[in-house]
Amino acid sequence: MFFDGWARVESDLLAGLDGMRGGVDSLRAQDILIFDGLVKIALAKTEAEAGDPGRAVAILDEALATADRLGHRTFEAELHRARGEILLSCEPANPAPAEDAFVTAIAVAKRQGARSFELRAALVLAKLYQSIARPADAHTVLAPALKGFAPTCEFPEIKEALKMIAAIEAGSHL
Repeated sequence: MFFDGWARVESDLLAGLDGMRGGVDSLRAQDILIFDGLVKIALAKTEAEAGDPGRAVAILDEALATADRLGHRTFEAELHRARGEILLSCEPANPAPAEDAFVTAIAVAKRQGARSFELRAALVLAKLYQSIARPADAHTVLAPALKGFAPTCEFPEIKEALKMIAAIEAGSHL
């Protein structure tokens, strides 16, 4: 039900969203929570796209509480990253809450040894820093997260991060 709704979002946002919500409710009713974080990220992004960022953040907060309660933290870093992206999209003039979410996502990913999640969070935080004229901070957060990754088309964030690092280094004396 969830995936059917998610697929329908492209052609009918509201009907697809209803299907996604129903799928999440069904999974919860059956106590199937192993992929809770993953489905909640997709649902939250769709809620935000549908114009309800408050509901989107609440969904992510609930998913984080579930991860904490169950101790199943597989997608915890991604939940914080998605939360930061939604917070930033609804309040670009107040980036501090998003920055906090991104910093938390990086810390969680480091603690878990989830390097790809760390890079994804570092990249969005670096973009935030670039947008508010803090290139040195962007470099400081992105360079260590990128260390050891080789470009691959399966993970386009690597190429994007390499390009950002090169641009920062070309434009400053780090």
